[in-house]
Amino acid sequence: MTQYLSDKLRVLSLISIILVLYIHSGFHADEIEGMVMNDRVQEFVSGMMGRCAVPLFYVISGYLFFLKVPEGMKSIYGKMRKRVGTLVVPYIIGCLFFVGFGVLMAVLPGVSKYMNSSLMPLFFKPIGEILRSIFYDAGNGTPCAFQLWFLRDLILIVATSPLWYLCLKHLKWGFVAVVFVLTYFDVPHVPFLSLFWFVLGGQLTKVKIEMGGGKWCY
Repeated sequence: MTQYLSDKLRVLSLISIILVLYIHSGFHADEIEGMVMNDRVQEFVSGMMGRCAVPLFYVISGYLFFLKVPEGMKSIYGKMRKRVGTLVVPYIIGCLFFVGFGVLMAVLPGVSKYMNSSLMPLFFKPIGEILRSIFYDAGNGTPCAFQLWFLRDLILIVATSPLWYLCLKHLKWGFVAVVFVLTYFDVPHVPFLSLFWFVLGGQLTKVKIEMGGGKWCY
């Protein structure tokens, strides 16, 4: 990867981070009386423009994951090991911090009344269900730290990446097209939409761009 492309990806990542912040920072018109225009602006920025942020993250992740695999499957396994430190560990810390902060707010005198909901009922469940809620699915399709759902999906995709590597290697764009079709089917616990953007990024590693002549080649 050239320095030029690396800089471009850094800029796109920065823009995506900002857009993710916008997605989670708005209010609805019925929550702030008399601010209908504010709601419309927020919907345009966070509800429309901001929605490209997560797909862009997946495309960049897939591109970087499959970019250099000189030793084939051995390289894939090496990248999987590296992602334990860059994905799994931060995800575990983030989930535990969210739950720990929620519990702290619930037990502090005079603070709990300002909380929209409490995590305390979670700890009256069996240990297996507690762990499932914290790290995978709290019953609404996301973990307790709902903002981290995209990291959960990315971890699942990376954990099964040898399969996606072989599919891309042998089926190429055909596999990307198949996954795109599968996004129209709702299969529990299978993040087809996230997988589509990830394998699209992986397949884009096969596309070469001649910057001078503006030509694409495959």
